Amino acid sequence: MHKRSIFLAPFFILTLHADETITVPEGKIIDYPSLYQDITPSAGPRVIDGYGVFLTGDYLYWTGREQNLQFAYSGQSALADTPAATDKGKLYGFHFGFRSGFRVGLGFSFGHDKWDLSFNYTWFQADHNHGSAKLKNSSTLLFPGYYIPLSGYEYLTSAQGGWKLHFNALNLELGRNFYVSKFLSLRPFFGLNSSWQRQHLSVDYLGILSADSAVSRKYHLRNALDFWGIGLRAGVDTAWHLASNWSLYGDLALSTLWGQFSNTRKDSLANVGNPWTSVYHVSGGFHTIVPVVEIGVGLRKEEWFCNDRFHLAAQLGWEEQVWFDMNQYESGPNLNHTGGNLILQGLTARLRFDF
Repeated sequence: MHKRSIFLAPFFILTLHADETITVPEGKIIDYPSLYQDITPSAGPRVIDGYGVFLTGDYLYWTGREQNLQFAYSGQSALADTPAATDKGKLYGFHFGFRSGFRVGLGFSFGHDKWDLSFNYTWFQADHNHGSAKLKNSSTLLFPGYYIPLSGYEYLTSAQGGWKLHFNALNLELGRNFYVSKFLSLRPFFGLNSSWQRQHLSVDYLGILSADSAVSRKYHLRNALDFWGIGLRAGVDTAWHLASNWSLYGDLALSTLWGQFSNTRKDSLANVGNPWTSVYHVSGGFHTIVPVVEIGVGLRKEEWFCNDRFHLAAQLGWEEQVWFDMNQYESGPNLNHTGGNLILQGLTARLRFDF
C-alpha cells in the first residue's frame, strides 16, 4: 500500500497543477515570470480566445539607388586631338530622391509549438531620379558614359538622364518567436522570397559635335531592364524588451533568388530639326542567382486590450536592402560592364493587429 501511494503521488501533483493553471496572453511573460516552464517559452504575441490571425501594414519612405549609373564624364581631351592636358574631370550620375511605398501582411499563429506563418507583399517605386551635365569650357570636354555608335564625334555640349525603378516582392515565412531570457526574444524563420522588378534608364546626349560636320546632333538612349526571381529566404528577428511593453528590435534576412534578367536597349539619333532615326537596337537575357541582404532596426510599443483579447503593436525604424549586381544594362561592345548593386533604404513605420 505504501508503495502504491508513492507511485500515484506524481499524478496527484500534476492534477493539482492542472487545476491551478492560469491562462495569460503570450508575449507578456514579464508580468507572469513563473507560469512558463518551457525550454524556450513562446513570446507570441498572442491573445486569449483569439483566432490566431494577425494583420500588418507598413508605410515605407525609402530611396532606391543603383551603383555605376554614371552617364557622362569629363577630364579627357578631344578624340580627334593628340593627348593633351585638361582640367580635372568629373563623373556625372543621378540624384536619388525618397519616395513612398507600402507593405501589407497576413499571418496565422498555430498551436503546434507556437509556430507562425505569414505572407508579406512590398510595393515601391523610385521614379524621380534625374541628373544633368553641361559643358563648362573648352578645356574640360564632356563625353558619354555609355557606348553610342557614332564615328568621328568629338564631344558633347550637354547630357541629361533619368532612372526609374518599379519594385515588387512577395515573402512567405514560417517562424517561431520565443524567449531566450526574460528580456530578449528571438524569432528564427525560413521561407521563400519572390520579386519582380523593372528598371528604366534614359539618357539624352545633346549637342554632339562631329569632326566631319558642323551639324549638332542629339542622341536618345533608352534601356529597359526586367528581373523576375524566386528563391530561399531565412533570418532572425530579435526583440530587446524594455519596461512597459517597449522594445528595441533588430531584424536580419538573407535570400538567394534564382531569376532571369531581360534587357532591351533602343537608341535613336537626329540632327537638330530632323526626324529621329533608330541607330542601335539590341535585346537579350540570362539566368543567374541574386543574393539579397535585408536588415532593420527600430523601436516598438505593444498593447493588449479588451481583457487581453486583442493586441496592437506600433513600431518605427530604419530598413536597408542590398540586391547584389542588379545593374545589368547593355553598356555597348566597346565598354566593360562593371555591374552594380541595387540599394533600398529608408524609414519604415508598421502597425500590427492580432485577434
